[in-house]
Amino acid sequence: MNASPPGRVRPRLLLLALFLTGAYHGVLALTRAGLNADQASSLLFLASAYARAPLDPFDPRWYGGVPLTGHAPLVPQLMALLSGPLGLEGAYAAAQFLAALSVLFGMYRFTRLLGGDARGAGVAGLLTVLGTALTLSLSVFGQLGAVLGAGLALNGAPALLAWVRRGRRRDLPGWLLPLLAAAAAHSAAPLLLLLSLALTTPLPRAARRRALLAALGVPLAVGALALPDRLWTGEVTRVTAPALRAGRSVWLTWALPLWSLAWAAPSLLRAARHFGARSRGAPAARWLAAPASVRAALLALPLLLGALLSLVAPVPWQTPPETLTVLGALLLTPFAAQTALRAWDAGWARGRAPLALLASATLVILSGVSLNALPRTRALAGPALNLTPLLNFIEKDEHWRYRFLTVGFGRQLGTFSAQTRAATPSGLWHVPPDLPQPFAPPGAAAQLPERLPLPGQGDLQALLTHPERVFLKFVYARSDVLDPLLYLHGWHSIGTLENGVNVWEREDIPPVPARLDRPALPVPLGALWGTLPLLALLGALLAVALPPPPRAGEPALLPEDLPPDVLPPEALPPEALRPQDVTRVPLGLAGAALALLLVQPLRPAWAAQRFVATQAAQVSARGGLRGPYARLNDVRVRVQFAPQPAVTLREEWWTPLGPRRTTRTLPLRLSLRGWQVVAPPPAPAPAAQPTLSPQADVTFYRAPRRITTNVTAPADVLDRPALRVLPGRLTRDAQGTLWYLGEVLCADARPADLTVTVILRLNGERVAEENLGLFGQHLLRSGERSPLRVPLRLSPALDRAARRGALSAEVNARAVVSGRHLERPLVSRSRVRGGEVQVVARNASGRAVATPLALLTLYDARGVSWVHAAVGPELLPGASWTFSLPATPPPGARDTLAVPAPAPTDVGAGTARAAAPGAFPRPGGTYRVTFVTLPAPERP
Repeated sequence: MNASPPGRVRPRLLLLALFLTGAYHGVLALTRAGLNADQASSLLFLASAYARAPLDPFDPRWYGGVPLTGHAPLVPQLMALLSGPLGLEGAYAAAQFLAALSVLFGMYRFTRLLGGDARGAGVAGLLTVLGTALTLSLSVFGQLGAVLGAGLALNGAPALLAWVRRGRRRDLPGWLLPLLAAAAAHSAAPLLLLLSLALTTPLPRAARRRALLAALGVPLAVGALALPDRLWTGEVTRVTAPALRAGRSVWLTWALPLWSLAWAAPSLLRAARHFGARSRGAPAARWLAAPASVRAALLALPLLLGALLSLVAPVPWQTPPETLTVLGALLLTPFAAQTALRAWDAGWARGRAPLALLASATLVILSGVSLNALPRTRALAGPALNLTPLLNFIEKDEHWRYRFLTVGFGRQLGTFSAQTRAATPSGLWHVPPDLPQPFAPPGAAAQLPERLPLPGQGDLQALLTHPERVFLKFVYARSDVLDPLLYLHGWHSIGTLENGVNVWEREDIPPVPARLDRPALPVPLGALWGTLPLLALLGALLAVALPPPPRAGEPALLPEDLPPDVLPPEALPPEALRPQDVTRVPLGLAGAALALLLVQPLRPAWAAQRFVATQAAQVSARGGLRGPYARLNDVRVRVQFAPQPAVTLREEWWTPLGPRRTTRTLPLRLSLRGWQVVAPPPAPAPAAQPTLSPQADVTFYRAPRRITTNVTAPADVLDRPALRVLPGRLTRDAQGTLWYLGEVLCADARPADLTVTVILRLNGERVAEENLGLFGQHLLRSGERSPLRVPLRLSPALDRAARRGALSAEVNARAVVSGRHLERPLVSRSRVRGGEVQVVARNASGRAVATPLALLTLYDARGVSWVHAAVGPELLPGASWTFSLPATPPPGARDTLAVPAPAPTDVGAGTARAAAPGAFPRPGGTYRVTFVTLPAPERP
């Protein structure tokens, strides 16, 4: 190793920063703490995709097949390269540590570029390594690409300014390669190179031309990496990113990253005012009069204002606010290092240790380190899931050939998808971030990813109604919240795995074809996309580590050792840097935050919201749609003090079968801890009365699970019971929606798992195709009938044409033998009174019923005229449920077309009776009440 040149100070503080990087970020990497970050699972999935096909940026496992060119490729490709010897999780940890090292060296060189000495640059490195911005980026946000790109850009800034000033070709690789690598890491990282051009003093004409070329090169590099995403041919699934405001808060994405640098804000304001008042010339002269560190800090203000604006209003850019905040914090760090050094020197100048400064620094460092525990407070993230049983199930019996959905996995979907070849129509790119919320609002737990429509697929209910369209056969449910929706759409539980995941299955779903239509990208572009980012990273590291040797007779200057006329030396006035700011600002902010937390319990509305949020987090195992299937969506609080303190809570609950609203008034009590809501004593759980079921204890034949792909195999043909579709009709309601109404009969001696498809044709052309959803029974015993009410959704143009053209409907019913959930635990009595059918249903079984669905089928002389539905509460054995439904079709409903019954295709299918068994008279016809019941506990 060459000795240090004369006069050059050994970078002891840089060595200390390197040691702390290994001791702090190295330990975090070894313990895999970064895997709990928000974007970690998405990076693992992208890395697994590049490991499978390095030169083909397309993956069929998410969203039915999606290009990868819409996401920055460098970090996933680096992880894919390292995953061979280290595994995916080890590769993530290695990339995390490399990102921390790159930003440390980049900050050191950038501070030296701004005129700081080795001591000041070492302090800047320490502030970067221990700062809250880097901790949040790596451990909470998971923005490895932004951190790595920022480090590469900071390392390339000295070579960029050296090339602008000197025009030497040997300086080009020193900034061009870091520019390409930074753009491949994150599209916002090259902003640091662009902003660094504003730090130079007035340049000669040739240098100005080079500066303009460099300024144009930054957007060109970003645009070149965005171009391949526009060159796909064929049908491409485009995933729209969620709004920047969704799932983010100002305190987490803006305030906390700046917490470790907040004490530099007063000094920056005084320094800007000082140099602005000293220069009487044009704004450019005032700008150039300030030292480079002040100008760099002022350049951070547009980034910070942009981040704040994107959190409160719609903006035209897609860069997350936390990324802009981190980039702004990096530009603030060199000035903050000068402020800290001035305070340190002033403290020791008094002849004693600066205890106040040490206390303030300890507070900032400990608070920054404690931020690593924030991911545990995410509202939607549960404990880490053991994926081994689920992966084993997927590999068993070729289950990977079918697509799946997950319920309650949260961000772990990316980790799960990275370890399997099975595909899902869902993903994480359309989901808002699940960021920590220590004081989560009452509706945080209701913001489930399953509620969002899937790109190119529609909402969840449509997906469950038409699983065959996307080859969806399995749902892996970690949570019970969607069990009613799954069961009422014909899905059935086949068991619970060792890790507690419940597996739901839909029968009669074909596997994913071996070859699917997919978009295409030119092969050369795919090869460049798979190799150029890694080559740019390798070149950038070599260019930074091995600067070009000087020519004969030329001094050995590093790129950051520019002459004083390029970047003026630091000349910060003493009145601008007040040492007490470093102690007063952190202690004052911490005291203000603590006082704010202590004052909050004195607000009755805040106490009521905390009470509701605490109750909502404790999901009950009983109660049906008031228990495990409900999530608090919103609450409105009204406080009253007369005649006695009380709070009225208007709660809106989200359930998979529609919203529910409750209102309750609870007393308030003022104590030493502030206002408290007096909760009513819990009602004693009703004891389950032993009830003898009037039904015989029957075990139905349960056919083996059908995993064959040959639909003409004898076992497959014999596994299909005979069905009989009865005459139906098309009816248009008052809102203009077209419905098919009818019945289907199980005409076989074996029970049937039913699938009904209604096809609507206009002038002979198919215009709509819908499956039976909620309004019907999917599991039929021998001889039972299921009512059919199927919506036929048309676009406005087709709906207008349907009112004038010739309509026809085709009904296809198919089934497989099933022996699951064929019990009929509810018995009922009913009567018609006042235009309503009044029903009293009782649970006559010895097992609780979670969410009963009542179907009221109305008949007239031509068959089914309407099907009403109602969802009931949980019914313990012997409990009753009373409800009423209209005894007539809805007002404004009119028949559009009579649909005759299709000819029976099975010889054994007999003639069905016109009158349905169990029908009772009503004015104008008859009616029948049937029930679809989800048992509780839901898991077998």
